[in-house]
Amino acid sequence: MERSGPIVFSVIVPVYNVQNYLAACVKSVVEQSGPADWECILVDDGSTDASGSMCDAFAGLCPGVRTIHRENGGLAAARNTGIRAAKGEWLLFLDSDDYWPEEMLTGLRAALAANPGFDWYVGRYLELDASAGPDAKPCPGPVDQFRPGPCEEPDYAARVARLYAAGHWAVWRYCIRRSLLTRTKTLFWDEVRWAEDYPFDLMLLKACPRLCFVDLPLVVYRANRAGSLLNAGLAGHFSGIAATVHRFRALFAAPDSGWTPGEQEEVWRCTADVFWPQARAAACRDAALRRACAPGVEACRDLYDKGTQCHGRADWALFRWLLKLFGPRFALWAAGRLKG
Repeated sequence: MERSGPIVFSVIVPVYNVQNYLAACVKSVVEQSGPADWECILVDDGSTDASGSMCDAFAGLCPGVRTIHRENGGLAAARNTGIRAAKGEWLLFLDSDDYWPEEMLTGLRAALAANPGFDWYVGRYLELDASAGPDAKPCPGPVDQFRPGPCEEPDYAARVARLYAAGHWAVWRYCIRRSLLTRTKTLFWDEVRWAEDYPFDLMLLKACPRLCFVDLPLVVYRANRAGSLLNAGLAGHFSGIAATVHRFRALFAAPDSGWTPGEQEEVWRCTADVFWPQARAAACRDAALRRACAPGVEACRDLYDKGTQCHGRADWALFRWLLKLFGPRFALWAAGRLKG
């Protein structure tokens, strides 16, 4: 059910098989106080449970909520569908198993008014441990260094460091001016179906050198939920990383890419630091898991000499050496044996 008035905020909610959480998610948006200046776009990504019909019911009952049904294509593709359909000045991303804190939009309106002139705002978040049972309460997400205020670092690597020091890489912490994405043609990469947020972050940090951190929780993130993408199969993680490697390699090879060698090196460092924890997890005693992961580890060969994590502890450096010299099948087996 669409509204006739001006839309300031478009919240994009990808939906896939979350029938147990969707009502709380939508309720948290619909019950926000203040003007009805938002739209909530539910993108049903080919759900096979009751989520799709629930989306239709919410759209029929709640002004400002609308539903788009599409074939399953993954979180990145669903978000892109929502971006293209959005009408608001500002884009907000909300995963369908998460929800908004009370009065969040009221606080966000105040934060935008107090810090004008930016196209990208980054907030805090709250975290709810889904494995802790029904009585668990949200608490502030773990953040090393969150400094409210503008970030106008001319150096790309410095912007990356400032963003990631401020907490989780997920886009549900962001409020982005829609015209920025339109003008710079920045979208998620459809084929990246795991850890799809961080390449979008890296692209956005290139397109938008000025951003502002606001001392406001934008979302309650439901951590450790069984069945979530972050808890999906390890072999699929490597497919997502390999797809990211492929896209960045093609982007940097273009003669008019505009990416400096230093910026490219920073992208590879970040990508490798996503790769190495997954590679170490694949080095295990489970032979079937090693076999499933080995092709993906091989597809990420460009990252073997990259990143900060492979040059630290002696056993991690040894694992890198085994990968380079003998390939992933032997390296995963040997490193798994060394773990004990």
